[in-house]
Amino acid sequence: MRAFLAVPLMPEDGGVVGALQESLASMPALEEFRWIPPSNVHLTLRFLGEIDEDEAERAGGALEAAAGGAEGFELLLERFGVFPHLRSPNVLWAGPVACPPALEAFVRRLSGGLSRAGLPAADRPFKPHLTIGRRRGRGRPPAGLEGELVAAEHRWLSPPLRLRMEEAVLFRSELRPGGAIYAPIRRAPLA
Repeated sequence: MRAFLAVPLMPEDGGVVGALQESLASMPALEEFRWIPPSNVHLTLRFLGEIDEDEAERAGGALEAAAGGAEGFELLLERFGVFPHLRSPNVLWAGPVACPPALEAFVRRLSGGLSRAGLPAADRPFKPHLTIGRRRGRGRPPAGLEGELVAAEHRWLSPPLRLRMEEAVLFRSELRPGGAIYAPIRRAPLA
């Protein structure tokens, strides 16, 4: 199974993210982006890739152990960015300027637990963000993208949007032509 660990949005925050996406959709430089359904928007903690049932069980155990000593936290949406970079903007994200300390501590405990469970280490440093859009095409970047993202930050993220994060989940991901389908396998509340 293809799997990942994430913190999903609280139901009330899905509407906040949906309204933000609707506002961004009016910007010419973002016309090439398709918007992730708010019900699929999440804060990825660790992408696990293809794992078997035993690895899923160990990952779920590590998630529950890390969540047991964690606390819920607030995620501020303060800025927009793209991956991999402005010359090739394939993913549009929103996120904080700095990682909340409670999230940083949780990710550190989770990484240790996953390592002890025999799962591979992360292939890149953790950068908290919510993927909110994906670019349909490739090629030249949209004209004026950087300027429009800066303007959007001033317009819609000042003051920052505040999202409450209260649960971590091990998800199974099934890729389909219409988009990914996520199914929770194991849930762990953040105390």
